[in-house]
Amino acid sequence: MQRGRLLIILGIILGLATVGAVAFLLINGGGLPPVPGNEEPTPVPAPSEEGGGIPTTQVIVALQPIPRGAEFVAGSIGRRDWPANNVPPEVIADEAETIGKVAKTEIVQGQVIVRSMLVDVGVEGEASLSIPAGRVAVAYPIDSQSSVSYAIQPGDSVDILITAYFADVDEEFQTPLPNKTRFFFPQFDQETGAQVGLQLSEEIDEGRFELGAGDVASIVLPSTAQIPRRVAQLTVQSAKVLRIGPWIELPQPAPPEDGSPPPPPPPPDVVTLAVTPQDALVLYWIRENGINSEIALRAAGEDEADHLTEAVTLQYMLTRFNIAVPPKIEFIMIPSIFDLLEQAESFDQQVQGNPSSPQE
Repeated sequence: MQRGRLLIILGIILGLATVGAVAFLLINGGGLPPVPGNEEPTPVPAPSEEGGGIPTTQVIVALQPIPRGAEFVAGSIGRRDWPANNVPPEVIADEAETIGKVAKTEIVQGQVIVRSMLVDVGVEGEASLSIPAGRVAVAYPIDSQSSVSYAIQPGDSVDILITAYFADVDEEFQTPLPNKTRFFFPQFDQETGAQVGLQLSEEIDEGRFELGAGDVASIVLPSTAQIPRRVAQLTVQSAKVLRIGPWIELPQPAPPEDGSPPPPPPPPDVVTLAVTPQDALVLYWIRENGINSEIALRAAGEDEADHLTEAVTLQYMLTRFNIAVPPKIEFIMIPSIFDLLEQAESFDQQVQGNPSSPQE
C-alpha cells in the first residue's frame, strides 16, 4: 500500500517537472522541438552587389501563355527579378508599353517580354492579328455615298443595306419575259395551189391575246422591257471595320515637272470588314450579283445590338406613309421623255447581261 502511494507521488513530481520545462522554453522563445521530416527551410538572403551575389533587375514577363494575336490583359504579365547580365535587348520597362498592342508571336509562360513581340492593332502586314476570333476579313467596295461620306473608321461597327430588283423570267429558259415568238405559215405552190411546206415568221414579242369590239382579236405587245420590282432590306449586321483603303502603301505618283504641288491622293475605294464566315458569303453574293448596297454606321456602344427590320417595297411605302395612288388620267408629267426611254433601255441591257446597270 505504501509502495503504491510512493509511485503516485513520483509521477506527480515528474509531471510538474515536465510542465515547468515546457513553460521555460516558451518564455525564452525556444519553441517546441521540430517534428522529424517537417523542418522549415532555412531562409536564404537574396543576392546583392554588396554581398558579392549576382546583380538583378526587374523585367516584364508573361505570367501565363499568351497566344499570337491576343491582347495583353490585366494579369497576363507582371514584374520579376532577372539576372542583370542576362536581360534580353529591347526589353520593355513598363506594362504601359503593351497598351493597344497584341502579341506578334506565341509567348510562353515566364518568357521575358521584348518589343519585337508586340505589334499595333491593324498594322500593315499583320492584318490577321486584327481579326476577332470566329470572324474572317473581306474587302468591300465603297464610294462617298456607300461609305457614309467616308465617315467610317477602323473600329466602327456597320450594317449593310441592299436594294434588289426582281423581274419575271421564263421558268424553263430562266430568261426575262416576254419571250420571243415565231409562227409557222403553210407554203403553197403558186401553180397547183398545193401545200409544199411551212414558212417561219419573224420574231415578235410574246403578247397578250385580247378580243375587242365586234369580235376583233388582237395581240397586245409590251412597249418596253418590264419594269423591275424593287425591295430594300438590312442584311449583314455589326460588321467590324478593320481598315479603310489598302493594307499596303501604294507608290506615290511622281511630282509634276513644272514644280507644281502633286495632286492629292484619290479617296479610298475599299474597306476591310470582319464578319462571320456565313456573312462573308452573303457579301460575296451581293457583289457577284451586282446588287446595289450601302453601309450604315452604328452608334458607339451598340456593336452587339440585333436589329429586326421589315423589307421596304412599294406597297410598304404606300401603307406606312399613307401615300395615295393617283388616279389614271389621260396624261402624265415627266422631266423628259428621253429620261424615261433611257431608264427602260438601261434596265433592258442589265437583264440581258450588259455590265451597265440602273444602280447609279
